[in-house]
Amino acid sequence: MLFEYPLLEALAAVVREGTFEAAARSLNITQSAVSQRLRLLEEKAGAVLVVRGRPCVATEYGQQLYRHLEQVHLLEHDLRKNLTSIENTSAGIPAVIRIAVNSDSLATWFPEVIERAGSTMNLTFDIIPDDQEHTAERLRSGEALAAVTAEANPLHGCKRVPLGAIEYLAVARPDFVKHHFPNGVTLDALSTATSLVFNRKDLLPQQWLLNAIGESTPLVGHMMPDFSGYMACCRNGSGWGMMPRFSLERYLDQGSLVELMPGTSVIVPLFWQSTGPGSEIMKILSSIVVEVARKHLLAESTAGL
Repeated sequence: MLFEYPLLEALAAVVREGTFEAAARSLNITQSAVSQRLRLLEEKAGAVLVVRGRPCVATEYGQQLYRHLEQVHLLEHDLRKNLTSIENTSAGIPAVIRIAVNSDSLATWFPEVIERAGSTMNLTFDIIPDDQEHTAERLRSGEALAAVTAEANPLHGCKRVPLGAIEYLAVARPDFVKHHFPNGVTLDALSTATSLVFNRKDLLPQQWLLNAIGESTPLVGHMMPDFSGYMACCRNGSGWGMMPRFSLERYLDQGSLVELMPGTSVIVPLFWQSTGPGSEIMKILSSIVVEVARKHLLAESTAGL
């Protein structure tokens, strides 16, 4: 199959934006033109590339073509960078790279990656936030070119590098603990005390129950899918929750938050998995991610990576 890149760009825009209308706006062409280009590409491929809906979703074949185009963009960016260094001209339009990042990393250490890579590599980031157990699926599906993930097994065609680990502590305000756990933190008391979960994918509270008490129980409480809001709810006494140790240290030192059961935690190893190992830009970005992550996360030896 001979690739015609205007057709691939239409496919990528539909997958990235989710609708034909939004894809047309991003490409500055009509919606009819996007539809015609995608239909022509599907005829050439002999396969359906996008499942129409809201949002539109790429098929497995479409995902492979989408990933190919993203990798071509990175290689073109490498080439422009090399040519401009020879010609001593400006680097031109920044490359866009889609990365799936777990929400706790995105709220803590990953912005330093964006600042460093964005300013030194002429990059812009399209971040896909998700739970660390699910970011790998975004990479597997072709939605992202790289991911910060809890998936330890290397994905097909990807390079995997250990980053370290996040240690999560179960914390609450002292008055919350005094009110809900007057006789200690027991399974019965935990089943009625208000808890906080990030979203329906959040398994950390149940993992902590297994580590701390040896069994789990259904919990009741609030769903708060925002790092800042989650922290605010812990601090105002709305419930108990699981937060990264490095985001808690000043509150623990002040005594405004306390651990439910000191000495217990959940340790989540994180990995950087990336496609396009031949791209110079991905190699440099990967080195920045690893360097920044290891400044903030538990060391590999401590995390058992």
